[in-house]
Amino acid sequence: MKPDEFKSLVETLSKVIDARAKTTETIVKAEISASEDRLRAEIVAARAEAKADHLHLAGKVDRIAKSHDRRLEALEEKTGSPNPEKH
Repeated sequence: MKPDEFKSLVETLSKVIDARAKTTETIVKAEISASEDRLRAEIVAARAEAKADHLHLAGKVDRIAKSHDRRLEALEEKTGSPNPEKH
């Protein structure tokens, strides 16, 4: 191989390698972006599920607390015991 042919080959291969590197970079960036989008979606879904669970439990606790209040008031009325926390 003559020096000019070798130089031409190296220049051609350099362009091919640069183009391949650019393509690979674009693909990797797209994959990373897609992974980040999936992660964000999973986080949003998990937060929504946690919020729904919280609301469900808060409602359940409120119902139990109201039930206990009614029962205590009925016991206080029946026994004539005053509630020291009521003024």
